[in-house]
Amino acid sequence: MQPVWGGIAGRVVFLRALAAACLLAVACLAAPAALAADKFTGTYNGIAGAAGMALSLQEADGRVAGRFVLPDGRAYALNGERSKAGAEGALRIGGSARGAAFFHIEERPLGIQFLFIPARPGSLPDLDAAREYSFLRQGISVSSAGRFAVAPEPGKPVDVLRFIDDYRQWEPRAVARAYAALDDRSRGLILLYDHAAADILWRVCLTGPPDDIVPEPVLNELLERQRISCTDYVALVHAAQKSGLFPEFLRRARFQFEIVRATELCNRGQSARDKCADVSALGAPLILRWRDAASIMRELADAVPGQPVAQAAPKPPLRASIAEDRAETKHAVQKKTSAEARAGALVKFMNAKRRGLRLPMPNPRR
Repeated sequence: MQPVWGGIAGRVVFLRALAAACLLAVACLAAPAALAADKFTGTYNGIAGAAGMALSLQEADGRVAGRFVLPDGRAYALNGERSKAGAEGALRIGGSARGAAFFHIEERPLGIQFLFIPARPGSLPDLDAAREYSFLRQGISVSSAGRFAVAPEPGKPVDVLRFIDDYRQWEPRAVARAYAALDDRSRGLILLYDHAAADILWRVCLTGPPDDIVPEPVLNELLERQRISCTDYVALVHAAQKSGLFPEFLRRARFQFEIVRATELCNRGQSARDKCADVSALGAPLILRWRDAASIMRELADAVPGQPVAQAAPKPPLRASIAEDRAETKHAVQKKTSAEARAGALVKFMNAKRRGLRLPMPNPRR
């Protein structure tokens, strides 16, 4: 394959100028000990216009391979070659033999610049549609000034729907403060879903609670079933992030928060009864399969890079999933094993946590 970079150098010079200010500002705010690595190998998190994106790269023998993950969970396989300017090659989705896009990357003091170039018909680069993104190497500590969105003001109540929609864009202290400001019922609903609870626990633990941000009762509620301290959990999350599979955890957490959001709309009477029954059918099996956050992170940390963790099935249409979930629930009820006893204990816990919230909701069609 001919290097893509050779034919688009002028275009990249122009595009690079648009993003240079962002990465330069971050460099001025970061810890001086964070220096660029000699190789591209590592995990990177997007900033500014690339917030929510992730890159994991492996460089060996003049070649660079890895994954480029978008905020919505779509992932490109990345494969290219080293060059004097950086590295360039093709991006593919789902094992396709044909490139879906092209890329060029260059080293920066604290990360990389990533140029995404869509492919036109005939597998030619579409330079007019090219976009450039800034990524920081994972573990770099920077000021939140240019990296996070504005969060709710301290001392004001926080609506759970806004929290679900926006918390990923807030710095950890703002997430912790907003979570503590949620009403008891909303916090209890979030804690019913393992990946959602693990995501919040990670962000809250980064603030070093308990403190003036997270009261001790709220922290104890988060840690009640986790069997791990905040210090140990943050270290475990760092190990999980190094596996390159952390974006899959974030995707599952987003999916569970979608169910939490839909459930809240149902409780407010803002969704159709049939849709609410479908949401209940999706949520019930996830609640019964709840796992502690440490187990989730250990599974990621122990994964061999390049070998995917057993993934959840793709998100199905709500209506299409009811028959499968009902069959699975019926099978679980019929199993007379110790797992049934554990599920019964979990149901008792759920009842205690609901604080008046009916979940799963009754099916109005019965």
